[in-house]
Amino acid sequence: MMHKTCFALAAFLFSATAPASAQLISAQDSDEPIDITGDTAEFQDNLAVWTGNVRVVQGPAILTSERLEAVLTDEGDFETITAIGSVRYSNGEEAITGERAVIDNAARTIVMTDDVIVTQGKQVMSAGKITYWVDTGKVLFTPEAGKRIRGLFFTKKDEEQS
Repeated sequence: MMHKTCFALAAFLFSATAPASAQLISAQDSDEPIDITGDTAEFQDNLAVWTGNVRVVQGPAILTSERLEAVLTDEGDFETITAIGSVRYSNGEEAITGERAVIDNAARTIVMTDDVIVTQGKQVMSAGKITYWVDTGKVLFTPEAGKRIRGLFFTKKDEEQS
């Protein structure tokens, strides 16, 4: 299940600087526009920066943060996207929160850090950092110094008793 959440986040973030026809979660959402808002936006050379109450929406997927920085190649593709401050991704089914997310196109990774919490329904995992490798689907939960990874999972039997 956590793999599905990270894949959805990856699809969302890797499409954030692509054309509006980019695929976000599934083929049915591919025609949805990408709507980015913030209190200010600044563009210079190959850097685009949105600050203050940043909100990126495509279909049911929403990414919010206090700041979003996109470093672009000369061709208009992105090299990295960094979301900073109260980062939250949700798609109506799952959510991931942390203080910082870095998407590295060359490494094909997404790293979210600082009090990361992943939720899917009642299932919850927390860590200091999660790393997601887009091409392999591998997810690594890493604890903060002196802490451990925590996961809270419910069985179908638990759900039936609720």
